[in-house]
Amino acid sequence: MFKTISFLFLFFLGSIISTFSEVEKLESKESIVLLSSESYLKIKGKTNVSTFECQFNMHTLSDAIPIKYNHHDESIKFKDTKLTLPNLEFNCGGKAINKDFNKLLNTEEFPEIVLKLKEISTIKLDDNSTSAIIEITLSNIVRTYTVPISITSDNDLHVSGVLPLDINDFNLTAPTKMLGMVKVSPKIEIQFSLKIIES
Repeated sequence: MFKTISFLFLFFLGSIISTFSEVEKLESKESIVLLSSESYLKIKGKTNVSTFECQFNMHTLSDAIPIKYNHHDESIKFKDTKLTLPNLEFNCGGKAINKDFNKLLNTEEFPEIVLKLKEISTIKLDDNSTSAIIEITLSNIVRTYTVPISITSDNDLHVSGVLPLDINDFNLTAPTKMLGMVKVSPKIEIQFSLKIIES
């Protein structure tokens, strides 16, 4: 089960994508963005008998998010651009599964997941797709992933994508139930759809 991401990731793009097709090296820039209430981030997984879904409470991310970035030839690189996700703000649909989720994430010792946006490629894979580099800190272990993302823009910027993860990468052990007959797969999927508003 878990977070991440990703936000991962991604919530940090803001006004910079408007310059996506005209990238050149510039001095460090700063901006502030907000996430629309229409945004969502959820973790999907499965056991040997069923599936589960844990949805993050996006209302806890109502504060403005500062971003710092530099344009490079083929990417936009970010500095100190991060999102902190409290583990307790994930809802998996019931008290028992929420308890298992937080036990898995070692919430008592490590109550938050930190997502850092490191870089976005300015090379488009097709009309709307590119990739982002996200650093995830979970249970005090840091891992870096390249995440395929889709970026569209109407009145607001919309960033979406799916990040497959293996909880074994974070030295996490999935719980078992009913004398070990129900087992959680270590493979999970983080799905995100983020509508970003420049503050």
